[in-house]
Amino acid sequence: MDKKLNYLFGKRTHNVYILRHPEVENYEKNVFNGTIDVGLSKRGYRQTDELFEFFKGRNISRVYSSPLKRCMVVAEKFKCLCDVRIDNRLRERGFGIFESLNWSEIEKIYPEQAKAFLEDPFYYKPEGGESFYNVELRVRNFIKKELNGFDRDVLIIAHGGVNRVFIANFLGMERNFVLRVSQDYACINHFQTDGDFILVKLLNGKVCLNGGGNG
Repeated sequence: MDKKLNYLFGKRTHNVYILRHPEVENYEKNVFNGTIDVGLSKRGYRQTDELFEFFKGRNISRVYSSPLKRCMVVAEKFKCLCDVRIDNRLRERGFGIFESLNWSEIEKIYPEQAKAFLEDPFYYKPEGGESFYNVELRVRNFIKKELNGFDRDVLIIAHGGVNRVFIANFLGMERNFVLRVSQDYACINHFQTDGDFILVKLLNGKVCLNGGGNG
């Protein structure tokens, strides 16, 4: 999307871009990081540079970022271009007793809790953690306070769980469908809105430095 004005149903529109942070240093373990403040891998740092190159020529007026460093590394690059705001509502879902474990370990150590999670993925809350419903409450508050009424292009840098909730809300999806949304490391989600209607332009896209994004 370039800097020219765009219109939808005769009304001026703006863009909302939602990113998942780049690849993390413990990606091979495939664990639930949640609120663990893990850093980026070498590839993750390369992805950070690629994302900045992709967006720096676009008309981004404001960047919002999770306070966790795997998102902050990306947000820091934009401080020379626009307003950057760190927002605790964008932090990843807290997974409580599931954090630092992969799914096989969770099923082995906490079989009853794993079963409960699969039976009710949206409302189930691991001990010491949050449910997707808890995340939805803060995401909806963020949308109401930060996005409603703001008519310029916005970039949000967050996490797989948080992004799924944004997407589910924007698309009006059934809540238990939230796990059907894929969010790869460093992916781009692009929405166009006139303040009322939301048009999906891209989901789980990849950076393409020749001017576009590939799914």
